[in-house]
Amino acid sequence: MYVVIENGDPYQNIYTSFKSAAKAAQEKYKEVVEEQMREVGGESICSELDVPEDTSGTTYLYVEKGIHIYIYKLKIVSD
Repeated sequence: MYVVIENGDPYQNIYTSFKSAAKAAQEKYKEVVEEQMREVGGESICSELDVPEDTSGTTYLYVEKGIHIYIYKLKIVSD
């Protein structure tokens, strides 16, 4: 299971895959990323939303100054 934390606050959903968790952040900031790309002629030099899952279980996504997103992989533990 994956949880997305943005500036210390969790998203309302828990995700079953890294891909779906990352997609949630990408969709939320789609307009911001597109605007950055227009400003620099098609390349996004400020945003790093399309990154692979970190093997440590914590992946950092950078949107822009002041917006920091972490995706944490959580284990399900049974009693």
